[in-house]
Amino acid sequence: MKKGQFSRDWSLLKLARTWEPRDIGGEVIERVMAEGTPEAVMDILRVIGAIGFEDGEKACERMPPFMAPVEVIESTLMVAGVEIEREDGGDVDEGNRGDDSVLLVNLDAHALFSYPFTMAEPAAAYVTGYVQAVAGGAAVVRDGAVLRIRL
Repeated sequence: MKKGQFSRDWSLLKLARTWEPRDIGGEVIERVMAEGTPEAVMDILRVIGAIGFEDGEKACERMPPFMAPVEVIESTLMVAGVEIEREDGGDVDEGNRGDDSVLLVNLDAHALFSYPFTMAEPAAAYVTGYVQAVAGGAAVVRDGAVLRIRL
């Protein structure tokens, strides 16, 4: 055995024991969104929204028909650890029917994905797609780091 062979082998064993494969998808998305062309960013957000829509369709298939869309959306986001606030009703004189529900989703929570995005756009696209599948007529408006969903 050459001199230093044991030290090299021991170092490689320590490296192999602690190395784990990692999911780089989130990092790739974030870099393309930060450095990519506007078309690439829109394509990524469109795909994320489509995935949210597909997940919303799957959720609807599993829910009993008496479940209100607002309950499905609110429950899903709460279980995912997303900070959400629900406001029921509204002032009829402001043009509301008085029975609307509004969900305020904090997009800064970053709990929706396993990758901790530093930007809110992926979460906004996903939640918007999910909401459109569960409650197609819902109005979704983004105001900074808050997504307002009127059902």
